[in-house]
Amino acid sequence: MMTDAPEKRLNELALRCAHSGRTQFTKFLEPSMEAAARAVANRAGVQLALWGGYEEAERRVAAFYDLEPPEPEAYPLTALRIQWNAKFANPGHRDLLGALMGLGIDRETTGDIAMGTWKGEGCAYLFALEEMADYIVASYESAGRASVRVTAQAEPPELLPPEGETLRLTVQQARLDAVVAAACRLSRSESQRLITAGLVKLNHVPCLRTDARVEEGDMLSMRGFGRAKVVGFMGESRRGRQVLAVFKYK
Repeated sequence: MMTDAPEKRLNELALRCAHSGRTQFTKFLEPSMEAAARAVANRAGVQLALWGGYEEAERRVAAFYDLEPPEPEAYPLTALRIQWNAKFANPGHRDLLGALMGLGIDRETTGDIAMGTWKGEGCAYLFALEEMADYIVASYESAGRASVRVTAQAEPPELLPPEGETLRLTVQQARLDAVVAAACRLSRSESQRLITAGLVKLNHVPCLRTDARVEEGDMLSMRGFGRAKVVGFMGESRRGRQVLAVFKYK
């Protein structure tokens, strides 16, 4: 659930766009807030676009606009490259995020941290609002046991593909309980218990409906079993079951 303050701010930006015709940008939104942003845009009679620095970003900035959606370079965000010496330490995502939170900045000013490469060496990319870039560059000095150096990235970041595997699943119907059962190798009753216990999120929002329809592009999060994304539908099997391609994150 959104608090009143964020929802009020979204509404203000959408109405400002409606009255002025000028594109208005939010800070980074949690994935669960995007539905509220769409609802606010509809009420105000404006359009909504989202961008987080790269195609698969989870945390994204919303743009309320009138006629033409803004190009990616128009969004007020930048990519920061985080580098370290792998001979001495190799920080993981948790180390990098923990160090970022240790700076005491508002989480809404930063987006995803994605692993990547730079001139053949491992690194990470942090997407942040332009207004915070200089502070992060000057203050972010270590992550875990690693000393790090942060630099604003002028070129498109070289991101690594996510770790995991693409599964070919067959289900009787593209219901949440059926897809969760197939993706996690559970029985239907076990997946239903997982869902009704509030341990499954559909597109980053807890879903208690075992019969909820699963669509292409949907993100599933199953506590204790990881995350998966529905890549697409591949028709029917010879037995009339639906075939899905699902990417299961490592």
